[in-house]
Amino acid sequence: MLKIKNNNVLIPIAVWNDLKNDLYFNELLEALEDRQDLIDTKKEATEFLDFREYDAKRMESIIDV
Repeated sequence: MLKIKNNNVLIPIAVWNDLKNDLYFNELLEALEDRQDLIDTKKEATEFLDFREYDAKRMESIIDV
């Protein structure tokens, strides 16, 4: 089910989607997704961005969707 490769844990999409539909695990997976978004954003950033400002913009984009 889970595999470890190059210091990463790989989770099959089917398992991820099943867990995403489970209220118990949903928050954990959303936290992992948010963390990855933050890491990606930091890599692309050309200037310093306060976390609260980043989070406010992220929440705006979620609400607009």
